[in-house]
Amino acid sequence: MPPPALYLGGLLMGYGLDRAIHFPAVQFPGDFWLMLALAIIGALLVLSAVIQLRMARTTVMPHRAASSLLTTGVFTLSRNPIYLGFTCLAAAMALSQHSVGMLLMLLPVVWVIHTHVIAAEEAFHAEKFGSEWHDYCRKTRRWL
Repeated sequence: MPPPALYLGGLLMGYGLDRAIHFPAVQFPGDFWLMLALAIIGALLVLSAVIQLRMARTTVMPHRAASSLLTTGVFTLSRNPIYLGFTCLAAAMALSQHSVGMLLMLLPVVWVIHTHVIAAEEAFHAEKFGSEWHDYCRKTRRWL
């Protein structure tokens, strides 16, 4: 399943949880500003990473083989800036809807991304890029 669909699925299941369980709304002072910051950070991370990948003429699609290893720009902050951006965007959406269910469902989505999607990508990168990949992993964290 494509990672964006995992995030969307988590949001939709969270919406369903809210409707079924009637969680109280998530509201606190400054929630709007936190939601706005997460949305902006998430959008900038995704956009920056996609632009860098396109400029390097390598794939954005996680199930396709990357032709080059990017270690500069937004990829100095995180080895997975797109997934980090999607996570920020999903959290922003949950906060904008005051949704406990969406926030709860974000946890298993991030777990699946972390343990399955990223793990598979990293195994591929280790095989393809060898010591260059391992050097990059020593310098740059998986998420932040």
